[in-house]
Amino acid sequence: MNLLVRLQALSLCMACTAAVALPSATLHHRIRLQGHGPRTVIFEAGLGDTLDVWKDVQPLITAGCTRTLAYTRAGYLGSDPAGGPRDSATIVAELRAELQRRNIAPPYVLVGHSLGGLYMQYFARNYPNEVAGLVLVDSTHWQQGLSLANAANTPYAGRSAVTLFMPWIMRRELSDSSTAGEQVHASPQALAVPTIVLSSTRGPAGETPAARALAARLQDEITADFPGARHIRVDDSGHYIQRDRPDVVVDAARELAGCGAIKAPAQEGAPLGRAAADPMPLVKVPG
Repeated sequence: MNLLVRLQALSLCMACTAAVALPSATLHHRIRLQGHGPRTVIFEAGLGDTLDVWKDVQPLITAGCTRTLAYTRAGYLGSDPAGGPRDSATIVAELRAELQRRNIAPPYVLVGHSLGGLYMQYFARNYPNEVAGLVLVDSTHWQQGLSLANAANTPYAGRSAVTLFMPWIMRRELSDSSTAGEQVHASPQALAVPTIVLSSTRGPAGETPAARALAARLQDEITADFPGARHIRVDDSGHYIQRDRPDVVVDAARELAGCGAIKAPAQEGAPLGRAAADPMPLVKVPG
């Protein structure tokens, strides 16, 4: 089955998930919970992805140290329908309600990829007392404003040819991404959240030097929003760092969860990564 046909079938199937709006306190999400430990690592996927995007790194982060939870946002297959806004405040409220319903108490180490990184920025800045650490994996910038247009300055540029058959939930998350970013920008500054920003060094095919420079600058700005954050430009990695360089994501999450280092599969001969210019030391807090 070709891509357009599969997307059309998926959109028809997922359109029904937009039919009913449920209060965040009653929403149920598909989750994968592993391990035990005093801190819980929470994984937030990017646009169009489910908990399965973390399947390679989750067990390695869990191993012998901490509890981890990956979940699929409302509106995607396996989780309850989504209705109303799909902005940062709504999605974080739904996640926190799920955690409370399952009696999974703070502290949390938040790991967010792409658009999911934007949501986790909101979580960390509005609920810093619940957050022991934050790992941003090629995160969306608050001002990036994901777009369906060909000129979108995001990792999703170039997908516009198939947006006609994009599932409703993805279209809604895209359309609400500007509001999600504004909510992050208006949030209190996170003054005491240990943060590691991981950014890709390999852009999509056809990316211009100017676009790559812009992407790097946006990651620098994200880092500056979290005092004491460490920025690592991950060598030989595209947008999905958790797939291209799982070792770097594993090490970052385990460090903030208070775990020892563990070796994850890495590309042969690939270095860990390099810190951005004038890196700031990582500030650690108890908890």
